[in-house]
Amino acid sequence: METRLFLIVSVLALAIGCSSFRAVDRGDWRRVYTKDASTVKSLDAPQEIITREKYEEELANDVRRTWSPSPGWSAPWLLDTEEIGLAPNEVMEFRIDELKPVEVQVKGDAATLFWGQRIKKDEWKDGTDVTRRESTLFVQGKAKGKATIRIVTEDTTKDIPVTVK
Repeated sequence: METRLFLIVSVLALAIGCSSFRAVDRGDWRRVYTKDASTVKSLDAPQEIITREKYEEELANDVRRTWSPSPGWSAPWLLDTEEIGLAPNEVMEFRIDELKPVEVQVKGDAATLFWGQRIKKDEWKDGTDVTRRESTLFVQGKAKGKATIRIVTEDTTKDIPVTVK
């Protein structure tokens, strides 16, 4: 009886402890400037994340807010990131390796996460065709405070603290 009670209490405690993390849903997102790109003077100008449908609607209405990184820039890998610090409304971009199944979760409301679809990328490395599968995760500061991103693969679980200052 004591063993059974201990097991029930342990499972309940584990469920309560994990219940604060919620899954991040995937979508088809676009990173854009908050103003028309032709008026933007700096790559660091304010940005936002919108759906692909809204992006295409804006293009049809001749609104050009497309964000483009500096030549040669590549988003860092989320699993290689130890912590994230950003300001309210600031957008940061990360890549997630998806050769194996992965799940992204978040705890806290200080940041909003936008997880893109898994895409296939073909590259050349040392004269060999290499196929990668990856996705993009946009993190946008929402309000001052803290959040935690949890990335779960079959090999590892990693928590990445997020601070919005």
